[in-house]
Amino acid sequence: MSLESRLNFEKVISSISSRFVGKVNLDEAIKSSFEDMGQLSKADRVSLFLFDENSKFFQNTHEWCAEGINPQQTILQKVDIGIISWWIAQVEKISFVNIRDVSTLPNGAQSVEKFMTIQNIQSFLAFPIYIGGSINGFVCFSKIREKVQWKGKDFVILRIFGQTLGDTIERLNAEKALRENQELLRATFEATADGIIAIDNNGVSTHLNERFIYMWRIPEKIVDQKDFNEVLDYMLNQLKNPDVFLLKLTNLEKTSKDAYDMIFFNDGRIFEQYSCPLVQDGEKVGRVWSFKDITEHQHAEQELRLSEKRYREAYERAELFKDIFTHDINNIFHNIRSSAELISLLKSNSDNLDNLEEFFQIIDNQIDRGVKLINNVQKLSKLEESEISLQKVDVYEVLDEAVQFTYKSAQEKELEIKIDKKITTASVKANEFLLDVYENILHNAIKYNQNQPITVQIDICRTSDGKNNYIKMDFKDNGIGILDENKESIFQKGYKKDKRVRGLGIGLSLVKKIIESYNGKIWVENRIDNDYSQGSNFVVEIPEAL
Repeated sequence: MSLESRLNFEKVISSISSRFVGKVNLDEAIKSSFEDMGQLSKADRVSLFLFDENSKFFQNTHEWCAEGINPQQTILQKVDIGIISWWIAQVEKISFVNIRDVSTLPNGAQSVEKFMTIQNIQSFLAFPIYIGGSINGFVCFSKIREKVQWKGKDFVILRIFGQTLGDTIERLNAEKALRENQELLRATFEATADGIIAIDNNGVSTHLNERFIYMWRIPEKIVDQKDFNEVLDYMLNQLKNPDVFLLKLTNLEKTSKDAYDMIFFNDGRIFEQYSCPLVQDGEKVGRVWSFKDITEHQHAEQELRLSEKRYREAYERAELFKDIFTHDINNIFHNIRSSAELISLLKSNSDNLDNLEEFFQIIDNQIDRGVKLINNVQKLSKLEESEISLQKVDVYEVLDEAVQFTYKSAQEKELEIKIDKKITTASVKANEFLLDVYENILHNAIKYNQNQPITVQIDICRTSDGKNNYIKMDFKDNGIGILDENKESIFQKGYKKDKRVRGLGIGLSLVKKIIESYNGKIWVENRIDNDYSQGSNFVVEIPEAL
């Protein structure tokens, strides 16, 4: 090869290489390269054949023809790839196809010979185009006017062009796929309901979506700086517990762990937070944070739990009221009816007038019982359905009233109630229901007592749990006592100490409910240690009012 030929050859190779670098107009690069290659090799035609995506057909996509040579590109479209099966087999064996004389093709290559004869090709040289490791086409030199022996430079230039074009197509396909993926990622990044921010190891905010900016109310000037520390300062100012959030963030930056948490804002908002590391080639290069506003969801859950609680309590109240009315109202009506029937039988006999008065008294008492039952049910309902208003109440004043009422209602019994006031004044945070507490406890002390006299010792003092002061009241009776296994259950709704004794069915359940509404406590002990049969001591503690 002469020096001039070598220089021309190297110039063509250099031009081909430069055309397929960077941003490429593929059609223009192929056309320009084909013209240079055709003139350098003195080929009559330079052709590019590419397979379809299923490798069933091929077509002539680009063509250069020397002067006086008829083009074939428009004819050679969607050609069955089976026609060139011998040709492809040759390439798989020796990497190219070199035909000096088409008329001498061997048996088995008849379809290739026919394909070339139609194009008036006498000599032919082809190299494959590899894309993704598979043959996806060929670049070819053809001689129409004469038979030739292709030279070394022809082999080199076709091979280099084939490799360059294959690599370029593969690169362009990868770039297109990358652009499509990036666009999909960008659209997804912006369309998500979560606020997302990505931070690299240098504290630079590499990505953050519009949702993040909106959720955190980040000013545009801070966004433009891309300094995560500036963003973080703005975030911390909005949080209820900024120090906790900052500590968790600092600890996470030292690890490659995922993290989930909930964060609470000063304005009442609640975010669900998720974080995971960004890893490249096994090395952590940053971290991604996502935030979801779950304020409405959390409030809805709270409302649902509250509704469930209210429903459950309403159901329990309904069951309690049903049991109370079913049992006690039936008893009251039964007693009234029985008394009325006896009055009807005795009223005709004047000798029974004294007995009639007794039955009228029974009826009157039963009506009082019914009124008391209704009042108790109303009080219990009020305690469970509304907020309790508390004020300063004088314990001694209310207790004296309860004791006087107890004496009047138990005139037929021998009764002794003593009060030991260990402190001069005693006031608690309570309301009008405190009287019911004392009356119920005193009523039980008399009702469940078979001794004569019935004694109740009330001791009042001040106590403290280290945080709050309480007024403590001990109601010690000499009644039948309470078994240890029943000392808690007696305060449950519907419990009766003695099922043989008729009662209003609320009793200590109401007492416990009232005292708990005062943030107080009630429990029962033995009056005499280790001997329940010697009576009970009901202990009440209510916060002191200053």
